[in-house]
Amino acid sequence: MIAVHLLTLAVLATSPQQADAAQPVDAGCVALLLPSVEGVEDSIEVATSVRSIFQSYLTGPSIKSIELEARLSSQAAQEARLKGCTKILTVTLVRKQSGGGGSKLGAVAHAAGSTAGYIPLPSYGAAAAVGAARSGAEAVASVARTTRAKDEFTMTYRVDTADGGAIVPLKTEKAKAKTNGEDLLTPLIARASDAVANAVAKR
Repeated sequence: MIAVHLLTLAVLATSPQQADAAQPVDAGCVALLLPSVEGVEDSIEVATSVRSIFQSYLTGPSIKSIELEARLSSQAAQEARLKGCTKILTVTLVRKQSGGGGSKLGAVAHAAGSTAGYIPLPSYGAAAAVGAARSGAEAVASVARTTRAKDEFTMTYRVDTADGGAIVPLKTEKAKAKTNGEDLLTPLIARASDAVANAVAKR
């Protein structure tokens, strides 16, 4: 009987639940879902670039961010809990063209290598964050080159806990281009990141 009891304890000790145990919650961590992007051709590529810029802004001495692999909200919440990063940022970006005949946002491959100045590179965190920032900057530069006067971007975002609590209620930011080639995305991301960082700092 004792041997059976010891065997049961050994099985429990190596169970998947123990192997997948959640990491301690990091109060200053924000988990980043892949944004939803509409009105573009290369939506996944642009979404990945937008998320990398968010990550560069949300990296500092008292805040960090991680990318979530999951795409479904239920799976994302579970992944966030397992990684100890239970504040989840959800972003939607919609482009409305002015009808001026400008190309869509599919020209990411044409970005020049000297466009990292579009956004500040993070001073904190791993070198990977710097690499992500540079990559995102190049993509944003390409997006700016295809933007025409009167094009409009609308960004909605919110931050919820993995358990469904609201930290930043749904907010909407808009920007309209005054001239051809204007970078609208970086200011939108910067304002949203500032709001997110302030909200996280209060929790």
